Amino acid sequence: MEFLDITSFLESAGTNPFGAMWFLFSHGGWIVFIILIIWIAKEIWLSHVVGKDVAKKEWMLLSISIPRMTEQTPRAVENIFAHFAGSHSPASGMEKWFHGKKQETISMEIVSIGGNVQFIIRTIRGFRDLIEASIYAQYPDAEIAEVEDYTNNVPAVYPDPEWDLFGVEMIPVKPDIYPIRTYPEFEDRVSGEFKDPQAVLLESFSRLGPGEQAWYQIVLLPIEQQAFRTKAEGYVKKLMGEPIPVKVSVIEKILSAPFQLLKIILETASIIPSDAPGDKKEDNPFAAKIMRMSPGERKVVEAVENKNSKIVYLCKIRFVYVAKKEVMQKKRIVHPFIGYMKQHNTNDMQSLKPESKRVGMNGTLIFFKDKRNNARKCRLINAYKTRSDWVGTPVFHMNIEELATLWHFPITGQVKAPQLQKTEAKRSEPPANLPFG
Repeated sequence: MEFLDITSFLESAGTNPFGAMWFLFSHGGWIVFIILIIWIAKEIWLSHVVGKDVAKKEWMLLSISIPRMTEQTPRAVENIFAHFAGSHSPASGMEKWFHGKKQETISMEIVSIGGNVQFIIRTIRGFRDLIEASIYAQYPDAEIAEVEDYTNNVPAVYPDPEWDLFGVEMIPVKPDIYPIRTYPEFEDRVSGEFKDPQAVLLESFSRLGPGEQAWYQIVLLPIEQQAFRTKAEGYVKKLMGEPIPVKVSVIEKILSAPFQLLKIILETASIIPSDAPGDKKEDNPFAAKIMRMSPGERKVVEAVENKNSKIVYLCKIRFVYVAKKEVMQKKRIVHPFIGYMKQHNTNDMQSLKPESKRVGMNGTLIFFKDKRNNARKCRLINAYKTRSDWVGTPVFHMNIEELATLWHFPITGQVKAPQLQKTEAKRSEPPANLPFG
């Protein structure tokens, strides 16, 4: 069997590159080419059938107004997110490849249009009963109304002669098994009073004027839970120093079977010493690792286990500030939003940061800065408008406690934003003896 002479091949490639390419293609390179063609065809077909299915779906926006005197904490919204998990409906192979079925997302949004702040949920019409039942179960006096899509009132192509835009996507700094700082940590340990971290965001949103809009979006993708649990359990074992069992494939078991049989025969014949359970003194480095863990390390392990104990979603977080050019003041809303997100960051666990290398606007670009930033603006706002869970940065896991921390209805006694949409009074049932006719 002849082997490829690398030196002579490189020399011939320098004089006849097309001949060298043909040589590689004819000596097995065609396999890579065929695999690439099949992969491209698969992606095109999947995109086609998914696009047809998405076009058939009817989407809607629900505006939620809460009573002025509610004292509900984010725990109520955590229960709402837990109920939303009922929308999970995995597709079979037939449904995915021939009908384009895809798990529908739910988009949780907080919007300020000229300082008027609203809480919005975007979902398919088929989920309306699920959404309303979840909210009314926790906020019986809330008001829910279907509204027009506010994103249709601003341009989707930039540069624009009248409007300008700034936007980012938030991404985790560490692996997503680590949690952010959640709402129980914003409770005073002495008085038990909850200091709402979202108050600063609503205050900033309410300060916008005519011609300014700020949009905050968390796209939720309900998922099957087992994969994340397995991932988190593996990380916990790694953090605690526990040995992780190595999975052996069926092929490896088959190949090793003759050697295991031979070993048993030799041990039985006393030709080689046997590995009896009591022959060796077993060390337990795992127990030693637990004893050496610092309080901070134990806290991290407990936090990861707590995240793993609750329902998780795949998420994407976006922020968009769009305004008329003559009134646009990026610093007074962008910096407060980033500061709001950083309230939930910790150095020993998870942090969220704005992504600026590929998605967000970046003022430090050197080549074709304006053109590249305008392309990012178009891509970001269109991803926001469609509530896409795949355009932009990769999705990441967050559990319902984290989500309720980042998006929840305010405790109205703490939030003074004057233009926050609230119901004026509690609804009450009519008396049972009310006459009719």
